[in-house]
Amino acid sequence: MLKCIFVGDVMPGAEKINESPALDILKDFSESDLVIGNLESPIVSSCSSTVNLNKIPLWSTSQNIDVIKKFCFTHLCLNNNHTFDLFEKSLDETIEILNESKIKGFGLSYDRISQFDTIENNGIRLGVFAVNWIQAEFTSHLFKELKEIDIANLKDNLDFLVCFIHWGDDHNIFINREQQETARSLIDQGVDLIIGSHPHVPQGWEIYKGRYVFYSLGNFIFTPRESYDYLPYRIRYDDHRENILFQRLECKIGLYIRVMFRKESYKVVEVKPVYREHTLPIPLPKRLLSFYEDLKKRMNNQAAKSQYEMNEAEKKRILISYTLPLILKHPIYFPILFSKFSFQKLIRFIRLDRSI
Repeated sequence: MLKCIFVGDVMPGAEKINESPALDILKDFSESDLVIGNLESPIVSSCSSTVNLNKIPLWSTSQNIDVIKKFCFTHLCLNNNHTFDLFEKSLDETIEILNESKIKGFGLSYDRISQFDTIENNGIRLGVFAVNWIQAEFTSHLFKELKEIDIANLKDNLDFLVCFIHWGDDHNIFINREQQETARSLIDQGVDLIIGSHPHVPQGWEIYKGRYVFYSLGNFIFTPRESYDYLPYRIRYDDHRENILFQRLECKIGLYIRVMFRKESYKVVEVKPVYREHTLPIPLPKRLLSFYEDLKKRMNNQAAKSQYEMNEAEKKRILISYTLPLILKHPIYFPILFSKFSFQKLIRFIRLDRSI
Protein backbone atom coordinates (compact mmCIF):
# COMPACT_ATOMS: atom_id res chain seq x y z
CA MET A 1 0.00 0.00 0.00
CA LEU A 2 1.21 3.49 -0.92
CA LYS A 3 -0.33 6.59 0.66
CA CYS A 4 0.02 9.74 -1.45
CA ILE A 5 -1.04 13.37 -1.24
CA PHE A 6 -1.24 15.57 -4.33
CA VAL A 7 -1.52 19.37 -4.17
CA GLY A 8 -1.64 22.19 -6.69
CA ASP A 9 0.65 25.20 -7.06
CA VAL A 10 3.44 25.86 -4.58
CA MET A 11 4.98 29.36 -4.68
CA PRO A 12 6.12 30.49 -1.22
CA GLY A 13 7.30 33.87 -2.50
CA ALA A 14 10.25 36.24 -2.36
CA GLU A 15 9.76 37.26 1.28
CA LYS A 16 10.41 34.98 4.26
CA ILE A 17 7.20 33.38 5.52
CA ASN A 18 6.44 34.08 9.17
CA GLU A 19 3.22 32.05 9.38
CA SER A 20 3.11 28.67 11.10
CA PRO A 21 1.69 25.71 9.16
CA ALA A 22 -1.66 24.36 10.35
CA LEU A 23 -1.13 21.26 12.51
CA ASP A 24 -4.25 19.51 11.17
CA ILE A 25 -2.87 19.67 7.64
CA LEU A 26 0.66 18.72 8.70
CA LYS A 27 -0.70 15.58 10.34
CA ASP A 28 -2.22 14.35 7.07
CA PHE A 29 0.99 15.11 5.20
CA SER A 30 3.32 13.52 7.74
CA GLU A 31 1.34 10.28 7.58
CA SER A 32 1.76 9.97 3.78
CA ASP A 33 4.49 8.10 1.93
CA LEU A 34 4.59 10.64 -0.90
CA VAL A 35 3.63 14.32 -1.11
CA ILE A 36 3.72 15.77 -4.62
CA GLY A 37 2.94 19.25 -5.93
CA ASN A 38 3.74 21.76 -8.66
CA LEU A 39 6.59 24.17 -7.87
CA GLU A 40 5.38 27.38 -9.52
CA SER A 41 8.64 29.33 -9.29
CA PRO A 42 12.40 28.91 -9.05
CA ILE A 43 13.80 28.87 -5.51
CA VAL A 44 16.93 31.02 -5.15
CA SER A 45 19.10 32.56 -2.45
CA SER A 46 18.81 35.96 -4.15
CA CYS A 47 17.03 37.20 -7.25
CA SER A 48 19.19 37.31 -10.34
CA SER A 49 19.49 40.53 -12.29
CA THR A 50 18.55 38.44 -15.32
CA VAL A 51 14.77 38.11 -15.20
CA ASN A 52 12.41 37.02 -17.96
CA LEU A 53 10.28 40.15 -18.41
CA ASN A 54 8.36 38.82 -21.39
CA LYS A 55 5.82 37.57 -18.84
CA ILE A 56 4.94 37.91 -15.15
CA PRO A 57 8.10 36.70 -13.36
CA LEU A 58 7.91 34.68 -10.14
CA TRP A 59 10.61 33.52 -7.75
CA SER A 60 10.85 32.31 -4.16
CA THR A 61 13.54 32.80 -1.58
CA SER A 62 15.48 29.80 -0.35
CA GLN A 63 14.63 30.96 3.19
CA ASN A 64 11.22 29.36 2.63
CA ILE A 65 12.50 25.88 1.79
CA ASP A 66 12.03 24.93 5.45
CA VAL A 67 8.32 25.65 5.13
CA ILE A 68 8.11 23.34 2.13
CA LYS A 69 9.98 20.66 4.09
CA LYS A 70 7.52 20.96 6.98
CA PHE A 71 4.79 19.80 4.62
CA CYS A 72 6.87 16.66 3.94
CA PHE A 73 7.09 17.18 0.18
CA THR A 74 8.91 14.31 -1.47
CA HIS A 75 8.52 15.39 -5.12
CA LEU A 76 7.89 18.67 -6.91
CA CYS A 77 7.01 19.07 -10.58
CA LEU A 78 9.09 21.71 -12.39
CA ASN A 79 7.32 21.73 -15.74
CA ASN A 80 5.31 24.96 -15.81
CA ASN A 81 5.41 28.48 -17.23
CA HIS A 82 7.43 29.97 -14.34
CA THR A 83 10.22 27.47 -13.80
CA PHE A 84 12.47 29.36 -16.25
CA ASP A 85 11.65 32.90 -15.06
CA LEU A 86 15.25 33.46 -13.94
CA PHE A 87 16.74 31.25 -16.68
CA GLU A 88 19.30 28.42 -16.44
CA LYS A 89 21.40 29.58 -13.51
CA SER A 90 18.43 29.81 -11.17
CA LEU A 91 16.99 26.52 -12.40
CA ASP A 92 20.34 24.95 -11.49
CA GLU A 93 20.15 26.51 -8.04
CA THR A 94 16.56 25.37 -7.59
CA ILE A 95 17.49 21.78 -8.34
CA GLU A 96 20.45 22.01 -5.95
CA ILE A 97 18.27 23.38 -3.14
CA LEU A 98 15.67 20.67 -3.68
CA ASN A 99 18.32 17.95 -3.70
CA GLU A 100 19.84 19.26 -0.47
CA SER A 101 16.35 19.13 1.05
CA LYS A 102 15.84 15.56 -0.18
CA ILE A 103 13.00 16.64 -2.46
CA LYS A 104 13.01 15.13 -5.95
CA GLY A 105 12.33 17.46 -8.85
CA PHE A 106 10.79 16.00 -12.01
CA GLY A 107 8.99 16.99 -15.18
CA LEU A 108 11.85 18.40 -17.28
CA SER A 109 14.69 16.77 -19.15
CA TYR A 110 17.41 18.88 -17.59
CA ASP A 111 20.59 18.19 -15.65
CA ARG A 112 19.79 15.64 -12.92
CA ILE A 113 16.02 15.56 -13.40
CA SER A 114 13.82 13.87 -15.96
CA GLN A 115 10.46 14.54 -17.55
CA PHE A 116 9.50 11.00 -16.56
CA ASP A 117 10.35 9.46 -13.20
CA THR A 118 9.64 6.15 -11.49
CA ILE A 119 8.92 6.06 -7.78
CA GLU A 120 9.24 2.71 -6.06
CA ASN A 121 7.79 2.56 -2.57
CA ASN A 122 6.18 -0.18 -0.49
CA GLY A 123 6.36 -2.61 -3.39
CA ILE A 124 4.48 -0.33 -5.79
CA ARG A 125 5.98 1.23 -8.94
CA LEU A 126 4.45 4.61 -9.65
CA GLY A 127 5.38 6.48 -12.81
CA VAL A 128 5.03 10.28 -13.01
CA PHE A 129 5.49 12.59 -15.99
CA ALA A 130 4.60 16.19 -16.76
CA VAL A 131 3.78 18.48 -19.67
CA ASN A 132 3.14 22.22 -19.87
CA TRP A 133 0.73 24.03 -22.18
CA ILE A 134 1.13 27.54 -20.76
CA GLN A 135 3.72 29.90 -22.32
CA ALA A 136 5.55 26.74 -23.31
CA GLU A 137 7.83 28.68 -25.64
CA PHE A 138 10.04 29.44 -22.64
CA THR A 139 10.60 25.79 -21.66
CA SER A 140 9.75 23.78 -24.78
CA HIS A 141 13.40 22.83 -25.24
CA LEU A 142 13.28 21.02 -21.89
CA PHE A 143 10.41 18.58 -22.43
CA LYS A 144 8.57 16.50 -24.99
CA GLU A 145 5.02 17.41 -25.98
CA LEU A 146 2.21 14.94 -25.44
CA LYS A 147 2.13 13.93 -29.10
CA GLU A 148 5.79 12.87 -28.79
CA ILE A 149 5.23 10.67 -25.72
CA ASP A 150 4.56 6.96 -26.05
CA ILE A 151 2.20 6.35 -23.13
CA ALA A 152 2.12 2.59 -23.63
CA ASN A 153 5.91 2.46 -23.46
CA LEU A 154 5.95 4.59 -20.29
CA LYS A 155 3.41 2.27 -18.69
CA ASP A 156 5.65 -0.81 -19.13
CA ASN A 157 6.68 -2.33 -15.80
CA LEU A 158 4.61 0.17 -13.82
CA ASP A 159 1.67 -0.40 -11.55
CA PHE A 160 0.29 3.11 -12.13
CA LEU A 161 1.05 6.11 -14.33
CA VAL A 162 0.26 9.67 -13.18
CA CYS A 163 0.28 12.64 -15.56
CA PHE A 164 0.74 16.22 -14.36
CA ILE A 165 -0.48 18.87 -16.80
CA HIS A 166 -0.07 22.64 -16.54
CA TRP A 167 -3.09 23.84 -18.52
CA GLY A 168 -6.47 25.58 -18.48
CA ASP A 169 -7.70 29.16 -18.45
CA ASP A 170 -6.30 31.46 -15.79
CA HIS A 171 -8.68 32.10 -12.85
CA ASN A 172 -11.49 30.19 -14.58
CA ILE A 173 -13.25 27.55 -12.42
CA PHE A 174 -14.65 25.86 -15.53
CA ILE A 175 -12.68 23.58 -17.85
CA ASN A 176 -12.41 24.02 -21.61
CA ARG A 177 -12.93 21.47 -24.36
CA GLU A 178 -9.23 20.86 -24.99
CA GLN A 179 -8.63 19.93 -21.36
CA GLN A 180 -11.37 17.34 -21.24
CA GLU A 181 -10.73 15.80 -24.63
CA THR A 182 -7.01 15.50 -23.87
CA ALA A 183 -7.59 14.04 -20.41
CA ARG A 184 -9.90 11.35 -21.74
CA SER A 185 -7.50 10.55 -24.56
CA LEU A 186 -4.67 10.10 -22.06
CA ILE A 187 -6.74 7.71 -19.98
CA ASP A 188 -7.68 5.80 -23.13
CA GLN A 189 -3.95 5.41 -23.76
CA GLY A 190 -3.23 4.06 -20.27
CA VAL A 191 -2.76 6.98 -17.85
CA ASP A 192 -4.28 6.14 -14.45
CA LEU A 193 -4.54 9.54 -12.78
CA ILE A 194 -4.34 13.14 -14.04
CA ILE A 195 -3.39 16.09 -11.85
CA GLY A 196 -3.91 19.55 -13.33
CA SER A 197 -2.47 22.91 -12.31
CA HIS A 198 -2.11 26.52 -13.49
CA PRO A 199 -5.56 28.23 -13.28
CA HIS A 200 -4.90 29.33 -9.64
CA VAL A 201 -8.44 28.26 -8.79
CA PRO A 202 -9.83 24.78 -8.33
CA GLN A 203 -11.63 23.19 -11.27
CA GLY A 204 -13.92 20.18 -11.34
CA TRP A 205 -12.93 16.54 -11.24
CA GLU A 206 -14.46 13.46 -12.78
CA ILE A 207 -14.09 9.71 -13.10
CA TYR A 208 -13.61 8.50 -16.67
CA LYS A 209 -13.45 4.75 -17.28
CA GLY A 210 -12.68 4.21 -13.61
CA ARG A 211 -9.80 6.72 -13.58
CA TYR A 212 -9.76 10.14 -11.91
CA VAL A 213 -9.09 13.45 -13.62
CA PHE A 214 -8.48 16.46 -11.37
CA TYR A 215 -8.49 19.39 -13.77
CA SER A 216 -6.99 21.87 -11.28
CA LEU A 217 -6.22 21.70 -7.57
CA GLY A 218 -5.73 25.47 -7.33
CA ASN A 219 -3.10 27.07 -5.11
CA PHE A 220 -1.72 25.33 -2.04
CA ILE A 221 1.14 27.57 -0.85
CA PHE A 222 1.08 30.88 -2.67
CA THR A 223 2.18 34.50 -2.16
CA PRO A 224 0.80 37.01 -4.69
CA ARG A 225 3.24 39.83 -5.32
CA GLU A 226 2.13 43.11 -3.71
CA SER A 227 4.64 45.46 -5.35
CA TYR A 228 4.82 45.70 -9.14
CA ASP A 229 5.63 49.35 -9.93
CA TYR A 230 9.16 48.38 -10.98
CA LEU A 231 7.91 46.03 -13.70
CA PRO A 232 7.67 47.04 -17.37
CA TYR A 233 4.38 48.67 -18.34
CA ARG A 234 2.56 45.68 -19.85
CA ILE A 235 3.78 43.24 -17.20
CA ARG A 236 2.80 45.74 -14.49
CA TYR A 237 -0.76 45.71 -15.77
CA ASP A 238 -0.86 41.90 -15.98
CA ASP A 239 0.49 41.56 -12.45
CA HIS A 240 -1.88 44.20 -11.06
CA ARG A 241 -4.82 42.34 -12.61
CA GLU A 242 -3.56 39.02 -11.23
CA ASN A 243 -3.34 40.40 -7.71
CA ILE A 244 -6.91 41.65 -7.84
CA LEU A 245 -8.13 38.26 -9.04
CA PHE A 246 -6.14 36.56 -6.28
CA GLN A 247 -8.37 38.26 -3.71
CA ARG A 248 -11.43 36.31 -4.85
CA LEU A 249 -12.57 33.43 -2.63
CA GLU A 250 -12.17 31.05 -5.57
CA CYS A 251 -8.44 31.86 -5.57
CA LYS A 252 -8.09 31.51 -1.82
CA ILE A 253 -9.52 27.99 -1.82
CA GLY A 254 -7.33 25.09 -2.95
CA LEU A 255 -7.59 21.32 -2.80
CA TYR A 256 -5.37 18.46 -1.77
CA ILE A 257 -6.23 14.87 -2.46
CA ARG A 258 -5.36 11.76 -0.50
CA VAL A 259 -4.87 8.70 -2.70
CA MET A 260 -4.19 5.15 -1.60
CA PHE A 261 -2.50 2.89 -4.15
CA ARG A 262 -2.60 -0.87 -3.87
CA LYS A 263 -1.08 -3.30 -6.35
CA GLU A 264 -4.35 -3.94 -8.15
CA SER A 265 -6.08 -0.54 -7.94
CA TYR A 266 -6.12 2.87 -6.30
CA LYS A 267 -8.69 4.79 -4.29
CA VAL A 268 -9.17 8.52 -3.82
CA VAL A 269 -9.70 8.58 -0.08
CA GLU A 270 -10.49 12.27 0.25
CA VAL A 271 -10.64 15.54 -1.64
CA LYS A 272 -9.96 18.17 1.00
CA PRO A 273 -10.45 21.93 0.61
CA VAL A 274 -8.06 24.39 2.24
CA TYR A 275 -8.10 28.16 2.58
CA ARG A 276 -5.32 30.75 2.34
CA GLU A 277 -5.71 34.13 3.96
CA HIS A 278 -2.10 34.97 3.19
CA THR A 279 0.40 32.31 2.02
CA LEU A 280 -0.06 29.04 3.90
CA PRO A 281 -3.17 26.85 3.79
CA ILE A 282 -5.43 26.23 6.77
CA PRO A 283 -8.47 23.94 7.04
CA LEU A 284 -11.48 25.48 5.31
CA PRO A 285 -13.31 27.74 7.81
CA LYS A 286 -16.89 26.68 8.59
CA ARG A 287 -18.17 30.03 7.35
CA LEU A 288 -16.99 29.09 3.83
CA LEU A 289 -18.35 25.55 3.76
CA SER A 290 -21.57 26.42 1.90
CA PHE A 291 -19.61 28.56 -0.58
CA TYR A 292 -17.25 25.64 -1.25
CA GLU A 293 -20.04 23.09 -1.59
CA ASP A 294 -21.78 25.29 -4.16
CA LEU A 295 -18.48 25.87 -5.97
CA LYS A 296 -17.76 22.14 -6.07
CA LYS A 297 -21.25 21.36 -7.37
CA ARG A 298 -20.98 23.91 -10.17
CA MET A 299 -17.47 22.85 -11.21
CA ASN A 300 -18.21 19.13 -11.20
CA ASN A 301 -21.56 19.49 -12.97
CA GLN A 302 -19.89 21.53 -15.70
CA ALA A 303 -17.22 18.87 -16.23
CA ALA A 304 -19.73 16.01 -16.09
CA LYS A 305 -21.97 17.63 -18.72
CA SER A 306 -19.09 19.02 -20.84
CA GLN A 307 -20.68 22.47 -20.75
CA TYR A 308 -17.80 24.37 -22.34
CA GLU A 309 -19.97 27.44 -22.87
CA MET A 310 -19.73 28.00 -19.10
CA ASN A 311 -15.98 28.42 -19.52
CA GLU A 312 -16.57 31.17 -22.09
CA ALA A 313 -19.20 32.82 -19.90
CA GLU A 314 -16.78 32.86 -16.96
CA LYS A 315 -14.12 34.54 -19.11
CA LYS A 316 -16.61 37.31 -19.92
CA ARG A 317 -17.63 37.63 -16.27
CA ILE A 318 -14.00 38.09 -15.21
CA LEU A 319 -13.51 40.63 -17.98
CA ILE A 320 -16.53 42.71 -17.00
CA SER A 321 -16.23 42.38 -13.22
CA TYR A 322 -12.47 42.70 -12.78
CA THR A 323 -10.42 43.50 -15.88
CA LEU A 324 -12.35 46.45 -17.28
CA PRO A 325 -12.92 48.17 -13.91
CA LEU A 326 -9.18 47.94 -13.22
CA ILE A 327 -8.35 49.59 -16.55
CA LEU A 328 -11.00 52.30 -16.17
CA LYS A 329 -9.83 53.10 -12.62
CA HIS A 330 -6.20 53.55 -13.69
CA PRO A 331 -5.76 55.87 -16.70
CA ILE A 332 -2.21 54.60 -17.15
CA TYR A 333 -3.76 51.37 -18.45
CA PHE A 334 -6.03 53.03 -21.05
CA PRO A 335 -3.77 52.07 -23.98
CA ILE A 336 -4.29 48.43 -23.00
CA LEU A 337 -8.05 48.97 -23.19
CA PHE A 338 -7.77 50.10 -26.80
CA SER A 339 -5.35 47.32 -27.68
CA LYS A 340 -7.64 44.65 -26.23
CA PHE A 341 -11.06 45.68 -27.54
CA SER A 342 -12.53 46.85 -30.80
CA PHE A 343 -14.49 50.09 -30.97
CA GLN A 344 -17.74 48.13 -31.28
CA LYS A 345 -17.00 46.14 -28.11
CA LEU A 346 -16.26 49.31 -26.18
CA ILE A 347 -19.58 50.84 -27.26
CA ARG A 348 -21.42 47.69 -26.13
CA PHE A 349 -19.70 47.86 -22.75
CA ILE A 350 -20.59 51.56 -22.30
CA ARG A 351 -24.20 50.64 -23.03
CA LEU A 352 -23.92 47.91 -20.38
CA ASP A 353 -24.40 45.20 -22.99
CA ARG A 354 -22.61 42.25 -21.37
CA SER A 355 -22.01 40.41 -24.62
CA ILE A 356 -18.37 41.47 -24.82
